[in-house]
Amino acid sequence: MKRKFNFDFNRKTQPFPHQVEAIDYISDNTNVALFDEQGVGKTKIVIDALCRNMAEGKIDGSLIICKKSLIANWEEEIETHSYLKSIVLRGSDNEKGTRFMGFSHFYIINYESLMSEVNRLSMFLKIRKMAIVLDESHRIKGPESKSTQAIFSLRDKAQKRIIITGTPIANRPVDLWAQYYFLDGGSLLGNDFDAFKDKYAVDLKTTKFDSTGRFDELKDIIKNNSMRRLKNDVLQLPEKFYHTKRVSLTEKQASMYEQLKNELYIEIENSDGQKIIDESNAMLKKLLRLAQLASNPFLIDKSYKEEPAKFNALDKLVQQIISKKEKAIVWSSFVENIRILAKRYGEYGALQLYGDIPIEKRTFIVKKFKTDESSKILIANPAAAKEGLTLTSANHAIYLDRNFNLTDYLQSQDRIHRISQKKECHITKIIADNTIDEYIDEILYKKHSLAKYIQGDASEIKIAQHLTKEEILRVLGGPTS
Repeated sequence: MKRKFNFDFNRKTQPFPHQVEAIDYISDNTNVALFDEQGVGKTKIVIDALCRNMAEGKIDGSLIICKKSLIANWEEEIETHSYLKSIVLRGSDNEKGTRFMGFSHFYIINYESLMSEVNRLSMFLKIRKMAIVLDESHRIKGPESKSTQAIFSLRDKAQKRIIITGTPIANRPVDLWAQYYFLDGGSLLGNDFDAFKDKYAVDLKTTKFDSTGRFDELKDIIKNNSMRRLKNDVLQLPEKFYHTKRVSLTEKQASMYEQLKNELYIEIENSDGQKIIDESNAMLKKLLRLAQLASNPFLIDKSYKEEPAKFNALDKLVQQIISKKEKAIVWSSFVENIRILAKRYGEYGALQLYGDIPIEKRTFIVKKFKTDESSKILIANPAAAKEGLTLTSANHAIYLDRNFNLTDYLQSQDRIHRISQKKECHITKIIADNTIDEYIDEILYKKHSLAKYIQGDASEIKIAQHLTKEEILRVLGGPTS
């Protein structure tokens, strides 16, 4: 006699009105792209929608694929918002095999582990009607990646496919292709990645984009085949203010910067034609060395002993925030900076968060920052802490430095501006005058402008200035004697 189980698929917490709309949308569709802005509560939405589909018998459960650092967040959210169980597919090969055999409604695995489990997951998906959810789906890029190929190999075995991210265009429109191919096998954006890449290629050196042609077409496709709401449209959150703190390099710092800048100027001047700096270009790493010098020369020259200009400016900002009895996150792209600053602000209970810190310890650090009043400063790397975390105990985000990655900048600032924030938020970028900081600022502005247009967040593409080879040389300035 078959044993009958009674599971409670009801929601444990009540959704906001905007979440109800999205729950209905996900429940009623097989291929779903949820692109709500960060901080709108996408995880809760997805959990409620999946529970409804399970109650209806449309699916037996769901496989959640996420970053390793977000596994604990998914476990916590599933426990908070549902009465169902989750199992994390991790550990040794035998341990994972045992977990596959355990019964659950939510199975969680990280992108990094997926490739080694493709065969077992394929068999698993054949015997159970499962949805597959790609969390922070902008992580999957072109089809040449082994991780992306592994995800594609599972798509046909899923009863339902969901992609969720607040930044579907992480840097350029080409980022969309793999996400939609996972959903529909090429029905919307075609099955030829190279053709899509050629059609929607973006050259950031131009001042004008073809907004009346190819980008309008892509914008319409995305709008008609996704759901996206901005926080300001659906939530009553405290206002967010942007500030720029400009500093001048110290004399020693400026001298070191000029030397490296001159070397790069000569190298770029002798490069081919109008070639723009690209994310994959080796020149990018050299330009980021300039960003290190503008941030803290000690990062590349251990003999440097002076106070970096940005540190002095940061000290004043931190002291102002502490005097108001408020908390701040200081973002830096450079891990050594994080370690240095954590010691510098030890009196404020400074915590640090970056990729090499074990997941269990990261979870402890985040909880401590949220709950311990003596921990007033978190020094973090956007690459490790930009996604999935709710850090609304702070209402200040300070960027000591930034790289060229748009997602790092957008997602990290919204760790503080989301559901549960009660105070007005302040986003402050510290920019060193006449340095690569200004170039990075302009690149991020251009990327964001195009992304907002295609995602439907803006009615036009606003571009300010050229970034040709000549423009880069202008930003760097000519060699000085």
